This record gives sequence, structure tokens and C-alpha cells, in this order.
Amino acid sequence: MKNNVKIYDLDIEYEIIHRKVKYPRLELKTDRLRLILPLGYNNHEKLLEKHKNWIYKRVSCIKSSMEETKNRQLDFGRTEDEFRALVQTYIERISQELDVSVKRVYFRKMTSRWGSCSSKKNININRYMQYIPTELIEYVVFHEMAHLVEMGHNKRFKKIISTRFTNHNEMERELLVYWLLIKENIPMYKKAQSVED
Repeated sequence: MKNNVKIYDLDIEYEIIHRKVKYPRLELKTDRLRLILPLGYNNHEKLLEKHKNWIYKRVSCIKSSMEETKNRQLDFGRTEDEFRALVQTYIERISQELDVSVKRVYFRKMTSRWGSCSSKKNININRYMQYIPTELIEYVVFHEMAHLVEMGHNKRFKKIISTRFTNHNEMERELLVYWLLIKENIPMYKKAQSVED
């Protein structure tokens, strides 16, 4: 069910989804706000009010990132084999740098994250990264491999990231811009997203 709320100067569309969950939560996947609510939960206005500053900040960031997509281009010149070889090069280099080992690397089309790291030391890499700049690919690989040292996104993890990427906030912002660009320009992404929904 689609709804609208005005937070400060922004009109924000949101969707209410009732599930068998214990606590209500907000999900903001790129430009879509979802309220995941326990069955029978009816006070969603209070939830929106409680988190309005967080919602406003995130939606504002997404809107400005959408504007930035006009100044970026996807790289369609890199082949899948070149992309996989590039990722493997980064994995070998970062393994030595962080003194970690990766069990397996999987390349998957993912519509909600750039990569992931499992407790079994497996790394998942989003195949859509093939189209983004090499420094962002390196950043994502480093980020996921840093989880082999520290699984959480805590101070220790951020310290590890800062050893190589002092501009990690800027890198995260660029990743959002490219995520929005991929969403707009790659038909396969749109198809995968509609199946996932």
C-alpha cells in the first residue's frame, strides 16, 4: 500500500508491509521507504515521527546523489573476464596486506548490496560492479575482506578501512551514486529487482 508523508520540505512516498516480525523497522533501499510492521501494528505515523530526522537525512542524500548521476558514466568497456581478473588481483594483494585468506569468491547479480563476507570466509561480489570505476571496486573488495578481521561495522572495522581509505565516506557516497546509475541504466538490474520484489 503506497502512502505519502511530508517531512520538512520533502514529500516522501512509503509502503507499509505487515509481516510476522517482533518489532517495527524502516527500510530505505535506494529511493524506496518501507515500513515493515508486525501483524496488527497500526500506529505507523508514530514510527515515522520518531525517525523523521533519519528519514529526511537519508532521502535528501539519495536525491542529491540522483542529481550526481548526471555527471557519471558506467564503464561498458570492461569485459566480465577482465572484471573477475581485477577482483582476483585485489583479493591476492589485500589478503597479504590484512594477513587473511579467502576460501571462495562468488560473483552474483545482487540488487541490494555490492558484496558480502560470510563467517566461512567466502566473499560474494556483485557482478554489476563490472561497470563502476576501479577504485570503487577495490574499495568494496577491501571492505568485504576487512570483515575477515572484524565482522561488525564497529570502531575496529572503521579503523581497518581507514588504514587504506581515509576518504571512505566519500567512497560510500560514490557507491550510492553508481548504484542509482546502474538502477536507471541496466535493464537486467530492473528485471532482477522486479523478480526480487
